[in-house]
Amino acid sequence: MKNQDLKAKYDEIYASDAYKTFFSFSSFPQMKLITEMIPEWGGLDVLEIGCGEGRLAAMLSFAGVNRVDAVDFSSESIRIAKSTFNIPNVNFLCQDYREVEGQYDVVVLDGVLEHFDHPFEELHHVMETFLKPEGLVVNVCPSFINPRGYVWMALHHLLKVPMSLTDLHFLCPFDFEEFCEKHDYALEYRSTYQDWGAGERTIIDFNKRLRNALRDAGLDNSGVDDFLDWFRKAVKSFNTSDATGAAVAYKISKPSSSLS
Repeated sequence: MKNQDLKAKYDEIYASDAYKTFFSFSSFPQMKLITEMIPEWGGLDVLEIGCGEGRLAAMLSFAGVNRVDAVDFSSESIRIAKSTFNIPNVNFLCQDYREVEGQYDVVVLDGVLEHFDHPFEELHHVMETFLKPEGLVVNVCPSFINPRGYVWMALHHLLKVPMSLTDLHFLCPFDFEEFCEKHDYALEYRSTYQDWGAGERTIIDFNKRLRNALRDAGLDNSGVDDFLDWFRKAVKSFNTSDATGAAVAYKISKPSSSLS
């Protein structure tokens, strides 16, 4: 699967009520984390790439930004965003983000980068094309430096089990550290959903995901209940850190940035 293939899938999801239940849990914690990565949003010009149904763009407007240009390649998601939010300083645009003109103080991507064919090539393009000299990028991706991720990556890499219907890449903090070191960018990160990385939400997620993924791979899924009983006890010994949540927010800037 490639990024362009996902356009039709997301149009299908957003064209029905399926988008309301497609995602495992509310995305509010990671949107809140994005807003916390910058102490003061007042007066900033923001580009959001992959805005979906527009909730983060609305949050950023309420945080005091000057304007948000929110783009998505799904016409259905933009239709929902425009019908849900009518905010003067938020512009919802259905187009490829590369067609956007202008530069911004902040570019945000919430659960988007992992859907690109070449995520770090795209991130480098964003850094070098759309940022003002003092600007920065705030990006959130799922992360796998946790018990949930260890199980997921083992099944994905060793048995080719389809653990995600839309993610093309599975990115972790060390990938962003390597990227920023290569390009001399500054990097800060924090995570959220600790209980999804190693807790009760992991159990809830895997109770559905493991059964479906193993079935779709043609593998026996009759042992899921026994595994989840063991997993629930085992994760109590896992120590969390800023890298271990199920989603990580990365603040990436050039050395000249005044916002970092």
